[in-house]
Amino acid sequence: MVFAAGFFDGVHLGHRSILRAAREMARARGASAWALTFEPHPLAVVAPERAPALLTPGATRFEALAAAGAEGCLALPFTPELAGLEPAAFVRRVLGAAPGPVAVVAGPDWRFGRARAGRLADMPALSGGAIDVREVPFETVAGAPASSSRVRDAVRAGQLALATALLGRPYAIRERALGAGQGRGVGTKLGAPTANVLPASPVLPPTGVYAVDVVVRAEEGRAPGEAPRRAVANFGFRPTFPDARPDRPLLEIHIPGFEGDLHGRALDVAWLRRLRGERAFATSEALAAQIRADVEEAMRP
Repeated sequence: MVFAAGFFDGVHLGHRSILRAAREMARARGASAWALTFEPHPLAVVAPERAPALLTPGATRFEALAAAGAEGCLALPFTPELAGLEPAAFVRRVLGAAPGPVAVVAGPDWRFGRARAGRLADMPALSGGAIDVREVPFETVAGAPASSSRVRDAVRAGQLALATALLGRPYAIRERALGAGQGRGVGTKLGAPTANVLPASPVLPPTGVYAVDVVVRAEEGRAPGEAPRRAVANFGFRPTFPDARPDRPLLEIHIPGFEGDLHGRALDVAWLRRLRGERAFATSEALAAQIRADVEEAMRP
């Protein structure tokens, strides 16, 4: 078995390079390639004040790993006990029970064991020669290594093109639309009905109007063959309607031509590009005209 090791938040280009190397090694050995990761993030246990906001929380990380080629995932519960294992004990307890010959593929900054004392290069000696390793160099984008922190910074700064370059795909969040009666129906009155979301995702771009791709998920996962739908989304505080101002930024998504009921539905929203800033309009008619222009612009390739 070949393990691609890392936390893999975001499953960016660097992570995908590690997974690709693990698949190549696995094919050469006639073995399978699995991701080796932790849940939750180690810093959430050892230093909660420094734990990062996650790009791919919960199941979205495991889905992204599968989409990037992982044939399985060994997600170790990260506990104080696991954090306290010396590197040799970590290798023995975690990898010693793996079936057949084992190899581990990771990036230059991957560490394991108490105080992050173990390095990938230590594994062959710690395992008595039973474990092979391969270190994959950093994948660089715009002159610097691809990293989860760079993706977070790019999204929060509204640099969606850079985030897309780092991830190899647009940054996406999974949220659930508000139920019936929880919104104010502003979009419907303007001729552009919306699915309204109060995002729980901790990494979001600045307020404004965006072109997005949306997948309306089935309750038990994405429907087979379902394609993303191009949409326009306003993320902000409804400045034209002060009496409808939310307590925190609201994501209002209009999917042209969609006629189904989106209340309470799970949505995957991929942020493509920013169209304009959010601003107040003198009349609802002026806002409706701008929305029509936004839709036309969002539909452009």
